[in-house]
Amino acid sequence: LQGINFVKMSQSAGYTIIRSGQNTWIDSDFRTNWNNAKTAGIPRGSYWFYDSRAEPKAQADLWFSAFEGDLGELPLFADFEESYGGAFTGWKHWKTFLDRIKSRVGSHEVGIYSAYYYWVRNAPNANTNPQDLDYFHQYPFWVANYGVTTPLVPKPWSANEWTFWQFTDNGSGPLYGVESPGIDLNYFNGDL
Repeated sequence: LQGINFVKMSQSAGYTIIRSGQNTWIDSDFRTNWNNAKTAGIPRGSYWFYDSRAEPKAQADLWFSAFEGDLGELPLFADFEESYGGAFTGWKHWKTFLDRIKSRVGSHEVGIYSAYYYWVRNAPNANTNPQDLDYFHQYPFWVANYGVTTPLVPKPWSANEWTFWQFTDNGSGPLYGVESPGIDLNYFNGDL
């Protein structure tokens, strides 16, 4: 593997959000990518792929440990999209995970990544559990929604209340210094 050329990425991308890990493992190339993106001057965010087969607090603690004190410049995003059906499935466990990572990172911003339809199917019901749903509103939302000109944004967020919008998983990897032919690309709902 050639790895990611973050200097080349910095010529086309305004930021990068790097996967830290999943379940009970930190991605083997996370530290290298994290440090190389910093060296190239790219603002960095991170995400953790929440896995219902592993205890939520343990996942949050492992995620926190991956940074070795350098939390980056952008929010840390809890990625909710899995369907493994483990013992820690469901939004009540997401709350445990989010509360734990927030307690570890202090004032550093924590957000949520999910796809519109996944969120609607798996988050608290707006009619039967409105207060539980509203708990998640404190977190910035990064929505995955492809093939549309404006992203669908689920409750509890309003229509334009998205921080990042992942609009494709088929961006040009080589253009951004990545060996994979197709990569995720996102828009930021704001400015520098």
